[in-house]
Amino acid sequence: MTTEEGPWASGTAGQPDWSGATRHLSGRDPVLRALIGRIGPCTLVPRPNVFGTLVGAIVAQQISAAAARTIHKRLWALTRGRPPEPRDILKRRETTLRRVGLSRQKIAYLRDLAARVESGELDLRALETMEDDAVRAALTAVRGIGDWTADMHLIFTQNRPDIFAPGDAAVLAAMRDLYGLPADAPAAEYERISDGWRPFRSIGVWYMYEHIHVLRAERREAAGA
Repeated sequence: MTTEEGPWASGTAGQPDWSGATRHLSGRDPVLRALIGRIGPCTLVPRPNVFGTLVGAIVAQQISAAAARTIHKRLWALTRGRPPEPRDILKRRETTLRRVGLSRQKIAYLRDLAARVESGELDLRALETMEDDAVRAALTAVRGIGDWTADMHLIFTQNRPDIFAPGDAAVLAAMRDLYGLPADAPAAEYERISDGWRPFRSIGVWYMYEHIHVLRAERREAAGA
């Protein structure tokens, strides 16, 4: 999930230098070389508010980006504009959370996340020093957090450099468009292409998102013409 689409962006922790990664990808993959030339430097940055990003990821599940942003703003309004903390989720009545647009299922997911963090069962600070698979295991133990959310966390919150997102529809759509893959291309074909991005698959994913953003902007411009 990128800054454009992520409703939970809460500031940055500085701008990492991804120039070495883009040089590597440009040398390995002519499709990415052309895309990088069009998009420009990678501006992927870490998100310091880990709990807030996980809340946002749960909020955004199976709804449009616009709807997620609306719910996100209403949820943040409950805490007067500051990112909610676990106790803020736990102390709110279900009727209050329902009024911001959350379903009962998502409320249950958010409360499970908040309870695990509040109790220390899920140590968000410890995630920084854990191996990729250990982070996935810790996060997917939470109700409502699956592999896709874990991958998004690893890429867009922690900026782990070599994560692919095989369950992300936007990434796969971008790859089909850029690499000329058929709609029924097997998962192994996407994996084969992404293997060529190692050890910077996360940066390749970031550029796939940027490609989708460009396409959407072009469609909006054409529709308004």
